[in-house]
Amino acid sequence: MTAILDLHDSSLRFWHADVCLESPGYAWFDGSQFRFGLPAMRTQRRTPRAVNTRYWSQLSTQPLSPPLGQARHGADLVHAHLNELHQLASQPQSVLLTVPGSMDREALSLLLGIVEHLPFHIAGIVHRSAVIGAASGLNRGLHVELQLHQTLITPFSVDGDCVVAASSQVIPGEGMLALQDRLATAIAGSFVAQTRFDPLRSADAEQSLYDALPLALTTLQSQTEAQIAISGYSARITRDDLRGVGTAYSQMLEPLLSGDTPAVLENPLDLLPGLTLSVPHQNTSGAVIANVVAEGESQLLQAPEQLALNRKVPVVHTAAATLEEALSPPPAVTPSAPPTHILVGARARRIEETTTLNNGLVLQRTEAGITVSSAASATVFINSELASAGQLLNIGDHLTDETGFNAQFIVVED
Repeated sequence: MTAILDLHDSSLRFWHADVCLESPGYAWFDGSQFRFGLPAMRTQRRTPRAVNTRYWSQLSTQPLSPPLGQARHGADLVHAHLNELHQLASQPQSVLLTVPGSMDREALSLLLGIVEHLPFHIAGIVHRSAVIGAASGLNRGLHVELQLHQTLITPFSVDGDCVVAASSQVIPGEGMLALQDRLATAIAGSFVAQTRFDPLRSADAEQSLYDALPLALTTLQSQTEAQIAISGYSARITRDDLRGVGTAYSQMLEPLLSGDTPAVLENPLDLLPGLTLSVPHQNTSGAVIANVVAEGESQLLQAPEQLALNRKVPVVHTAAATLEEALSPPPAVTPSAPPTHILVGARARRIEETTTLNNGLVLQRTEAGITVSSAASATVFINSELASAGQLLNIGDHLTDETGFNAQFIVVED
């Protein structure tokens, strides 16, 4: 299968064979080299002038302002980011691109020029909203896409045996970064009210707050409150504390949606408390792209001399699986055999009915198995993916966090 690269700046995705990489569109010059994705995202509040988040949405050869390392313009950063992803994805020779409707002809032309200087060739360029539309199963709809600095609304409809994406509407300033700022301000207010500590008063604490947002929002989907710990202070956050952020976004979005056309909201909008719409809507993830493209690959490939934005995607005839379903390897053990211990270093600790780890993560033994019960003091990952409350843990799963904590779930037989 041809490798697939989804150029969605909130998190670029690269699928190749059984590998899937995700890399947010952040570039950080650490003083000696460029670093992209999560490392850059997790230092943005500490070193704002050393991080650029606009090089994908404003792809051009205009000089960077402010300058960033030895990069002359955004095209240099795009080249370096693509080169890093290509290396990490085991260097596929052929890559099919899915791109947002906000990428105009000039940016696409520049992108093609950049790839000419990289060790792979482009096998096709597809409108990502047409792909999302094909996965939705709708005859027509509006794809609502949250980019870093703007929201994009793209109509799509079925035409014969294809889903076709129309022209997009851009809402500048209403992107993921703006929503994160509003959420952080609301959470900081809760910290001040409960502890008199303001996490927005220091760069390190502010970065910790932003790092805690994904797990907190995920936790609030299944629990009444989330616990966030920063710099020795802890605050309880409820959905009501954050509801105003989602309500304000709903009020901005609602007038731009047609009353009889369903909206397809791409994550992480599904996690935003207070986001309610009067129009029919469903949630989706960019993770469906790999499955839709794989099913219609033969019709989406383009000859080198015919490369152009393809707005048509074949109608999907089988349900699109999630990224986890598509890419996870077969389990080594049956789901009915939950882990009995967690191995930290050379010591195996028995998992009790409720077990609190050194990093603050709480594990719960339920009828379904061992689950993540509540958040830790640092962002936690299971098998390199962000952990979520209620997540079922299996034998062999690796647990890590940003502090260097590293453990594995195992079975100890009598």
